[in-house]
Amino acid sequence: MAKKSFVSSAIVLMIAGFVVKIFGFIYRIYLSNLIGAEGMGLFQLISPVYSLVILTLSSGVSIAVSKMVAEQTAKNNYANLRRITIYSLIIVVTAGIIVSVGMYIFINPIVNVILKDSRTYYSMIFLLPCIPVIAAASAIKGYFYGVQEVVPTACSQIVEQVVRIAIVIGMAGYFVNIGLEYACALATVGMAIGEISNLAVLIIIFRRRKKKLNSYSSKNGLMRKRNILKNVLKISIPISFNRFITSIMAAIEFILIPRMLLIGGLNYQASIEQYGKLTGMAMPLVFFPSIVTMSLATTLVPAISEALSLKKFNMVNYRISKSIQLTFILGFLFTAIFVGFSNEIGDLIYKRENIGSILYVLSFTCIFIYLQQTLLGILNGLGKQGISLRNSVVGYIIRIIFVVYCLPVYGIPGYITGLIISSAIVCILNICTVIKTTGMAIDFRNWIIKPGIVCLIMIFTGKYIYSFFTLFDAGNRGTVILALIGNIIIGFLLMFVSGVLDKEEILKLIKG
Repeated sequence: MAKKSFVSSAIVLMIAGFVVKIFGFIYRIYLSNLIGAEGMGLFQLISPVYSLVILTLSSGVSIAVSKMVAEQTAKNNYANLRRITIYSLIIVVTAGIIVSVGMYIFINPIVNVILKDSRTYYSMIFLLPCIPVIAAASAIKGYFYGVQEVVPTACSQIVEQVVRIAIVIGMAGYFVNIGLEYACALATVGMAIGEISNLAVLIIIFRRRKKKLNSYSSKNGLMRKRNILKNVLKISIPISFNRFITSIMAAIEFILIPRMLLIGGLNYQASIEQYGKLTGMAMPLVFFPSIVTMSLATTLVPAISEALSLKKFNMVNYRISKSIQLTFILGFLFTAIFVGFSNEIGDLIYKRENIGSILYVLSFTCIFIYLQQTLLGILNGLGKQGISLRNSVVGYIIRIIFVVYCLPVYGIPGYITGLIISSAIVCILNICTVIKTTGMAIDFRNWIIKPGIVCLIMIFTGKYIYSFFTLFDAGNRGTVILALIGNIIIGFLLMFVSGVLDKEEILKLIKG
């Protein structure tokens, strides 16, 4: 099997992620116009429960499969790859079915006691079929990530979004006319059918790869079923437990936000609208560039595992160092973009909702949110899930304290301040763990100082660049888009001029 660069794999995932995000924004814009801020807030209420269940089930097995497949590929034990995937699939689908049945039995307490809004009932019902489907997809994705063949997962994600949008647009007229709770349920129906199509694409491609995989097969180093199950559970249970704890804390955090806004003086409808603007509109915009860091985090796990299994420690440090540097560059670039154009971007995407002020404050989270994702992938690759959990719990405790004590007094900016502080602390703790484990040195000049200077230059020159593009008479939307593209291009050029980015080094990373 041909070896692939983890950066080239990340680029493929990034391109697919970009396409998926574009479709996602089209979907969110359509959905927000369809159901409004209150409807978006109602739909977002089920997100913590969705994340809690899905991340707990899928994340551990996906990482376990990718790590084990990468290790066996490095040792040329190709006969084990399909065995690892199939046995992992059996484990995770069984768990998914059990969880779905359990949630169905306790559906009323979940809706009325935890979410405290009976209008989420139908959304939760339609969510249940997604659980075993997404769980199954995670195991197959783990295989493709492990062999660093990411095109199948990229295709499946795009198909999922296209199907989701088609379902919602095709059925919107009927569902909206019968009530807001049914319109929100429609979004969940689209999600469920989209996930089924995602899994169908992965299964079709995996079955077609079966013949190619069998041509490499030999009995050398064949793992016994008992050992595969033991190793999958040994790797996945700590990761899934980490996700379970952090997802519970995230669910507590997001469920508390509208309640604390209510205590702060807003009525229920206004608090749900503010919640919808923050979590359903502003956050997806700020998290949009994280497709790069999520792609890096996904490909870093098998890349680090492969290098460790071959005892290539210099390669491990190089991959970690360059991934962190790329994340800092991305964070500083988009901090400048969102700080300089928060109102313009908000009005461009959600012109009736006035999210510019929320987007401006949220922009200062960019560096830390993106860095957290990359560092999570690094720590999973290094097998430091326990320390990662501890650091994440510290961050969530800080955020929940801000939600309870600052949100009712200072509103959304009070919560975002807590988000910035907690994310920064978690990043510092995670970097310290990476340094202690690998002995890697911090490159302050190329990670922070130079990209930070470029960020400041972009903030101060952004309005002048915007004024320049007004000369082309492209209309308000056209001018904003041109100014954003111009600023991003100038930012990357400044990174090259300052020596933060090097053409030869980038080519070296891509080629592996």
